[in-house]
Amino acid sequence: MTYVLRQEENGLARAGLLQLEVRPERPEADVVLLTPALDAPQGHPAIWQKLLSQSVQELVDRQINRLYSDLPDQPLVVNTFKQAGFQLYTRETIWRLAALPQNWSLFSSSPVRVQRSEDNWNLTRLYSRITPISVQQAEGIVAFDTKESADTLNSPILVDDLGLPRSQFVLDGRDGLDGFVQLIWGRLGTWIRLWADTNNPNTEAIHLLLRHALSEIFQDRNTHPIYISVREYQSGIESILSDYAFAPFTDRARMVRHIWQWAYRPVAVRVPSLESVRDVVPGSLVIPKAVGDETEGGIAAAVGEIQPALGSVMTKD
Repeated sequence: MTYVLRQEENGLARAGLLQLEVRPERPEADVVLLTPALDAPQGHPAIWQKLLSQSVQELVDRQINRLYSDLPDQPLVVNTFKQAGFQLYTRETIWRLAALPQNWSLFSSSPVRVQRSEDNWNLTRLYSRITPISVQQAEGIVAFDTKESADTLNSPILVDDLGLPRSQFVLDGRDGLDGFVQLIWGRLGTWIRLWADTNNPNTEAIHLLLRHALSEIFQDRNTHPIYISVREYQSGIESILSDYAFAPFTDRARMVRHIWQWAYRPVAVRVPSLESVRDVVPGSLVIPKAVGDETEGGIAAAVGEIQPALGSVMTKD
């Protein structure tokens, strides 16, 4: 989805380009391109804000619930997206390994195995166990009650948001899975995604998953750089990466904009009942009825008694 901004009469925000990509089988989309850069000669935050705001209108019609952005962790960039309605839900550091050493030693036997479709339920449980609630809400995780309901929608741990070849491996545990590692094979590098309990003092599961991933890359004779991201709630893995010669490469900010959708539902509205009105409403002034005399003379006599009183009141006023 491509959006173009053209404003010849505007001296600050004249032209810009935004591209979004909808994720398959999920009501989500990603910002993949936004230009010009804020530090470019023709760049301005208003360009980004106008493009992002306009795109949301069409995302509503396409039933998209969340729009994600993976940004450089820079104040100007992050604040510009915040002003466009995005929320920061986590930060992460990208670590980089230039290349595996030639004398890398392979595992003789590894407890890590290839991931199968029947592992989806346990992978969802693993994700829910090691991910903060605020991040789960931002990434659209659904509270699955049964294995059958989990199979209807992949959890974020299995979302294919890059469309590249990948290899996936799991580490069995006593109660489900102890870890999951994913290799994404790119043209200029290999990306490692690793899920495990990084707050556990016993780091054996992380070592097993990481060594298995590096062994797979070594067997593929891949000489491209290797990357792995560490989110701010996964700080326990940083010291382990240093042992394998990884080094910090860049810092990123993960942001999301939740898009409200119209929902039409019948709503019972209580209407207060109206009191019935009588046909005849008596006036505030009635002619008194003479006691014991209903003739015209009796009525005239009663009127004659009222007139002096009315005259006195009028004189006094």
